[in-house]
Amino acid sequence: MLKLELKAIDFDTVLKHEDLNNLIERMLNNIGSTDPELRDTLIFNTFGKLIIEEYLTDYQMKHIIEVCRKNLFLGIEEMESDLVFTRSFSALVIGLILQKDRQRKFLPEEIVLKTIEESIKYLKLEKDVRGYVEGKGWAHSIAHGADLLAETVRHPSFNNDLSIKCLEAVKLCLFKETATKAPFVDDEEERLIFVLEALIGKGITHNELEKWIIEVSDNLQDLKRKEGYSLNFFWKKSNVITFLRGLYFRLLHKEAYSELRNSIADILQQWHNQIYSPGE
Repeated sequence: MLKLELKAIDFDTVLKHEDLNNLIERMLNNIGSTDPELRDTLIFNTFGKLIIEEYLTDYQMKHIIEVCRKNLFLGIEEMESDLVFTRSFSALVIGLILQKDRQRKFLPEEIVLKTIEESIKYLKLEKDVRGYVEGKGWAHSIAHGADLLAETVRHPSFNNDLSIKCLEAVKLCLFKETATKAPFVDDEEERLIFVLEALIGKGITHNELEKWIIEVSDNLQDLKRKEGYSLNFFWKKSNVITFLRGLYFRLLHKEAYSELRNSIADILQQWHNQIYSPGE
């Protein structure tokens, strides 16, 4: 049984390549298991140790990332299905391999460039935005997708011309429709901020970020004009305001982009000042 085998792994013992190849395939086949202990605690953590501590050959890591890249779009058109676990945890594993490739280049440039494009595409297309799923554990597709996108931005092969596409993907996440239409409740906004931090690290300008933040606020205003004080508006407003507050304080902590912080504060104040009757 895979669970028992993973629990019994002794990483201090040198693993034979043929045995490790078999284990890798079984983990990949179960990467989206609805058993949270197997998927999250055992498979993902085992992949993490194997990748980060370099138990794997370059060939093995190339194979893993190829499989996980294909997994990113399995069932992507579905609002809610168990395939979200396959997509979400494949995204995390891809991020680990890209992180390792930053430290020691081994991936072909073509694979890295395709993965960067696919990480943006995945976050844009993902429709199942559930966080914690009762009985099945964390799906957390938006958070894991944000982690992957942030990792691709940090990669030396990231082209800064893609920065605007990354911002667009983040904006789409803040306004995604859900089966319940409820706002994010599992710190998805905080994880999306990691993408902006990575872009800042790559030199995105204050003007580019300010323009984007104004667009986010304008989109929210458009939704208000269209739907009034609907529940959908309030929930999207919760996503946006929580995101902007988090970004403001993250920039404050880093003592960075003081002008941008002022712009964010002005936008937050504008939303705070919008008075309405509870019955509207």
